[in-house]
Amino acid sequence: MTRKWCVFLGGFGIAVLAALTGCSPLGVGVTGITVAEDGTPVGVMLVCHDHIDGASLYDVDADEADEIGSWSRRKPATGFSVWSLRTGGRGWRAGTPLAALDPHHTYTLRGWTDNHSAMTFEVTFTAAQLARLEPGQVRYLKGEGPGTDRDGYATVSMDAFRADACRDV
Repeated sequence: MTRKWCVFLGGFGIAVLAALTGCSPLGVGVTGITVAEDGTPVGVMLVCHDHIDGASLYDVDADEADEIGSWSRRKPATGFSVWSLRTGGRGWRAGTPLAALDPHHTYTLRGWTDNHSAMTFEVTFTAAQLARLEPGQVRYLKGEGPGTDRDGYATVSMDAFRADACRDV
């Protein structure tokens, strides 16, 4: 199975597919995306159990799902975490400087552990979806139900994300 396909699978169904395909580790949290006051992208993560050592942003429309951004931590992330995708911060160190997002591409952000034993459920977005977010609104994969789009994504307040994102993890 190609790396691009594994990155593209995403979502809560990834746990089942991971067991069948072996392309992904156990999901231990949820990744979201928001924007700062100046419109720059901000990663949001809620680790529900265990820990996360870093995060990566992939361009799923590029060949082999190119990693276009990466962030790591000296101390693993547990609980709630927020960081700038441009500069890192709040315990996150930027590894790969984030380039401008192509308006015609789709991106996926997810957390991971150094030993590949765990990951967060990823958030997939386009530059247009990012531009529609207001500071304090988080887009994340919630699954089916009220308040989600046809792909299972919800856009909620930061407080609602913190309160609800671990419910199904």
